[in-house]
Amino acid sequence: MRRVIAALTKVLLAPFRLLLLLIVAPLAFVSRPVGTRVDSSPRISNVINQLSSSMATQRGLLLMVGTVLLIVSLVMHGVILVLMVSTDSFDQNLYWLCIPFTLLHLGVLAGFTGAMLATPLGQGYKDK
Repeated sequence: MRRVIAALTKVLLAPFRLLLLLIVAPLAFVSRPVGTRVDSSPRISNVINQLSSSMATQRGLLLMVGTVLLIVSLVMHGVILVLMVSTDSFDQNLYWLCIPFTLLHLGVLAGFTGAMLATPLGQGYKDK
């Protein structure tokens, strides 16, 4: 009889244990500082150093990539809209506009990132 009661208790308390686990586990993960996990990796440190040194010599690269992506997005918008209107299938192929919109957002993101990194990276080696 005790085994049946113990089994029933475990079954009834299982959702509460799961809920407690879902609450406590993320808190234990967050309690450690994020910086110690990222900073302790030599692989990530090497990647950041290489990226920083290569970006210091090519500060305008991200701005150029962003500009090219914006131009490609503009051309694709025009071509896709002309094709959709000329074939009278505007409502059926509306998903094709996702490609230029994605390029537009990637171009703006790359441009903003390049503009934000241009000053902190400082003067390039070739500029000195």
